[in-house]
Amino acid sequence: MKTILQLLAIPFLFFSALGNLYAQEKPRVVIMTDMTHDDGNSLIRYLYYSHYFDTEAIIVTQQLPDFNYDQDGPWQKVNSILDAYSEEFEQLRKHHSEFPTYATLKNLTKKGRGALPIIWLTNEKKFAQEIAGRYVESSWGDIHFHDWIGEGLNPNGESKDSEGSVHLQEIFDKDDDRPIFVQMWGGPITFVQALYRYKQNHSDEKFQKLLDKLHIFGILLQDITFDYLIDLDKVQALKCTNMGTVTSTFEGDRVSPAWLLHDGGQFWKYIKVMQQSEVNGHGPMSEIYDHGGEGDTPAFLYLLSAVRGLNDPLEPTQGSWGSMFRPMGEDFPEGYYHTCNVENKELERWIPEVKNSFMNRLQYSIKNPDEVNHEPIAVINGNKGNEIIRIKDKPSAVVKLNASDSYDPDGDELSFRWFHYKETGTYPTEMKIEGNDAPVLELKVPADIGDSEIHLILEIKDNGNIPLVSYRRVILSREK
Repeated sequence: MKTILQLLAIPFLFFSALGNLYAQEKPRVVIMTDMTHDDGNSLIRYLYYSHYFDTEAIIVTQQLPDFNYDQDGPWQKVNSILDAYSEEFEQLRKHHSEFPTYATLKNLTKKGRGALPIIWLTNEKKFAQEIAGRYVESSWGDIHFHDWIGEGLNPNGESKDSEGSVHLQEIFDKDDDRPIFVQMWGGPITFVQALYRYKQNHSDEKFQKLLDKLHIFGILLQDITFDYLIDLDKVQALKCTNMGTVTSTFEGDRVSPAWLLHDGGQFWKYIKVMQQSEVNGHGPMSEIYDHGGEGDTPAFLYLLSAVRGLNDPLEPTQGSWGSMFRPMGEDFPEGYYHTCNVENKELERWIPEVKNSFMNRLQYSIKNPDEVNHEPIAVINGNKGNEIIRIKDKPSAVVKLNASDSYDPDGDELSFRWFHYKETGTYPTEMKIEGNDAPVLELKVPADIGDSEIHLILEIKDNGNIPLVSYRRVILSREK
């Protein structure tokens, strides 16, 4: 029998509570979109993975210069995609029983209102150029925040409220403590109007409880109503993203969600990742996929890589399929992160695996479950979840990580790769890992680890026709 001292000498192993999010529940997802040239393609990809998510809203708001407020192109586009999804639904359900029904998606897809210019064109007041094969001419006047958010009518003579903003308030009011992951592909004006109304109609305590649940991923900042959430003048002062000549016009107290991620330009790397010819030919949704790219896809890729075990979806500095984020600094609220001074490689390094995943998903539309590949199951030290594993041990101690129980549901052969993800940890020295292609790794805790954290990634890849990967992240720190 082990003595108390012997038991205390065993390294302390525990699992991150936040990282266990995906093992316990589906994340709540809200999609804000303008359905411009690339949004449709991103929505198509999202729908192939929609069984992982509790999608609560798809809010469609026109955005200049692509579409004026009285043009219904975006609404037609989103409905054409949902109609195509309905044709594929029974086939997709063969693969995963929890794909949402067409009726469910249709009922949560709502019209927003606003049609503001994309943020870097705000003060240009005109546009005449080709957008994804379509020549567009558009113009507008001065744009001021309070003309579009608040009481009364907007400059188009329409109510500032909409069915989209009303639906969002219903979501905000749910008795559900799960985080709400908001994807800002476009149309933040409708979201901000919903926040304005919710704040107006609820106590400060209830409004703060809502803010604490909101996790917003901004593809750029889209339009000037983001000024409600972040000072646009301070963003301009960073000089690290294309903001045109926009200036802040908001007067009042801003509100701060739990966190806000600002992808200031890395998303452009997804515009040409998938070629139209690669996607077409895999069923009705794939036939709608066009040459406009997928600029908004990173806004949910970090949720997908969390499913695969790579990252905690509530920790944006960890690095994920959606890139890595850094704190915006003391001029911004705590919990505000951006991609400024983050190398593009932090998004690009995962592109081959992300592409393979989507190419395999496309097979779901035309093949049965036993004809497609499935991701391997990564198991470390007997744990086969996808949560982050945290290990604390003494400096110079040897830590053993055993992934030999990992397996592939299709019986494919597996390859292993362990690597030190130096960019996401705080230990300053690159660690050379001996035997990084073996299922069992023995690693000595650096003598100089101090208060640092070392992030180790296990990547397991199968040898299926379209190779797929799963990950586990181990965070190593000193036992205190």
